[in-house]
Amino acid sequence: MNDTGLWHFLKNVIENNGKVALSVVTDSSESSPGRQGFKMAFTDRGKQFGTIGGGVLEAKIIKLIQDGFESGKRSIVNVLHHDPKSGFEKSGLICGGTQTVVTYFLDKSEMNLIKQITDNFDRQKECVLIINQNGIFVTEAGLESKRYNFNIKNINEYEYREIYGITDTVYIVGGGHVGFAVSKIMSMLNFYVVVMDNRENVFTMEQNTYANRKVICKFEDAGKHIREGDLSYVVIVTPMHKSDKEALSSVINKNVKYIGMMGSKRKIETVFSNLVGEGISPALLKKVHTPIGLEIEAKTPEEIAISIAAEIISVKNNSTSNTDKL
Repeated sequence: MNDTGLWHFLKNVIENNGKVALSVVTDSSESSPGRQGFKMAFTDRGKQFGTIGGGVLEAKIIKLIQDGFESGKRSIVNVLHHDPKSGFEKSGLICGGTQTVVTYFLDKSEMNLIKQITDNFDRQKECVLIINQNGIFVTEAGLESKRYNFNIKNINEYEYREIYGITDTVYIVGGGHVGFAVSKIMSMLNFYVVVMDNRENVFTMEQNTYANRKVICKFEDAGKHIREGDLSYVVIVTPMHKSDKEALSSVINKNVKYIGMMGSKRKIETVFSNLVGEGISPALLKKVHTPIGLEIEAKTPEEIAISIAAEIISVKNNSTSNTDKL
């Protein structure tokens, strides 16, 4: 989800005296089409940004939003069941599971909040987004260990918390042809893209317009430029096995969601053997995804980039809902 664009959309609507509703999927289970963290903005003029799952479910929420504009509601909470036989509120789907959607109607009184959030995204400054029965708030980054948390007692007593202000970030160590292709694909997936290389004049770095940030540094210093946490993904695609080893050594102790390294079986064995010889634990090396990417017989830089992106998506989405009862 492009949350950066979402909040800039909200800001633009309100600055132009429009009315807008923000819907957030605060919880989801089983085969819900809208996953926890999905967001949608819908205006009184019928414009939409984002999605909470699409189809009849989204159409139902949009109808409630349109009614809310007319009645002057401030918020709506829907716990939707994807089962036509359910005795509870139905989504219209048959896929099984549930999906909780919280909708707030925003106006100029929330402009300071919206500006704070857009500013945090623009600066990649971490904060915590809080949505509860009293409204939408932002606090300074705290001790959050999970990206999403949702506690609910009933539709009048709940709290959703999300690590915010920073986006999923891919750190690409190696700015050559594969690094360029990975930058393009990950940018399309709304990742914040950081590319590192030790070469200042390599043309693939100069032409890389997909990177949000470019860093010229020694490969052995790559870890110094990586923010730790579950929103960080490291892709090592340097031009030589020596620089691969240097880059991997600098990031192996980092607390990140994903580390992947490109290379043949022989090169990987050589790099790992050298790192073990330098004192790196073999157990620690097991967390490295290598050969990098899903096995799709990729040959070209673009195909390799797609296999890497697919593996990162698999890792990113392989998490369970963090919902507890109050």
